[in-house]
Amino acid sequence: MSEELLIRRLKAALDVAPADPALRARVISSLPLDRHHARAQRRSWAPAIATGLAIAVVLGLALTNPLRSLPNRHPGNVPLSECQLPVYGYAPYEIDAQTVYEVGFLDASTGKFTRVSSRISPADEARMDRTSPNITYDRAAEAWVPVRSNWVSADGMSYVYLAGNDIHIRSVWSQSDRVLLTGEPVALLGWSGGLIYYATRVAYASDLWALDAKTGKSRQVVPMQSMSEWWIAGPTAIWGSPYYSGKIERYDTKTHAISAWSADGLIELVGLDSSGNPIVRRGDRAKPPGEMAVMHGDRSATSLDAADDTFGASDLTVVADGGRIWFSAPGQRLWVYSSDTGLLLLDQSSNRPLPNGLVVAGGCVSKDEVSLQAPATG
Repeated sequence: MSEELLIRRLKAALDVAPADPALRARVISSLPLDRHHARAQRRSWAPAIATGLAIAVVLGLALTNPLRSLPNRHPGNVPLSECQLPVYGYAPYEIDAQTVYEVGFLDASTGKFTRVSSRISPADEARMDRTSPNITYDRAAEAWVPVRSNWVSADGMSYVYLAGNDIHIRSVWSQSDRVLLTGEPVALLGWSGGLIYYATRVAYASDLWALDAKTGKSRQVVPMQSMSEWWIAGPTAIWGSPYYSGKIERYDTKTHAISAWSADGLIELVGLDSSGNPIVRRGDRAKPPGEMAVMHGDRSATSLDAADDTFGASDLTVVADGGRIWFSAPGQRLWVYSSDTGLLLLDQSSNRPLPNGLVVAGGCVSKDEVSLQAPATG
């Protein structure tokens, strides 16, 4: 709540309108004969009443202000001119022969990088998948967590991760940790509709399971199907793609219906946009995949770039950000796509302050949010 709005509410609560003359006459006539004593008594209580009222109003406003105790769980789309993009990468040094990750915010307009002091802890680093490390800026909790974004719960207060064959859930604030599932190897897909989804795989086929974080119970929702694999959990659906094909499959987590459609050429699922539509990289057997497209429920597709080699065969990190989609790839390369601007390349190869191996870690935050975090020193 802004200071100006708080002042207006305090004034409204403490202001007393002029009394009606007839009412004033009736009140005076009803006072005791010792008018001096009555006025003195009223003056003695007035400051205490006013002070108490002011304190009550301030406390009430503070307690009802959601920004005081709860994070903003539904942040708006920050304009690109105000965008501070959460990114991470490798620091130019190691600690005890261990890789150190630097985290911070990249100003999309100026290219300035602000490193923050709250880096990933050694304990969190130990839980990261070293073959494909992921770090996400959890905007709701204002914290950096060592997992991909769809492993973070919708309210931002916890995240799931794999430790060996076990699925854990960890509180962001208290750091309390609980094992939800233990046993055979699984592929953790992430949260959807309040449940955690995972798959077990045999060769090029997988089944799909839903896990309730409250009860720890899981149930199979899609049986093992030949040549069909599940890959990504979205807000309302789980997405898959049969091995080496141009087919997309969708499991609706609300209706439990499975739908499928085919695209031209081979496809690779690389992410989802903010509406939960799959983003695919397309190609054919004659050349590596490169063309990127968003697939829609009506079987149509929106191509994000005209050149097949824009992204190449590089490993991509894809982050949905309201009406935008961010892509990062090795070589300090960043792209941002929106329907208004098309695909834009933000070449950061000469931006020396940035950590090595730049990876986007979340959607844009505002400059005010970044200013609340103390920059790292040294």
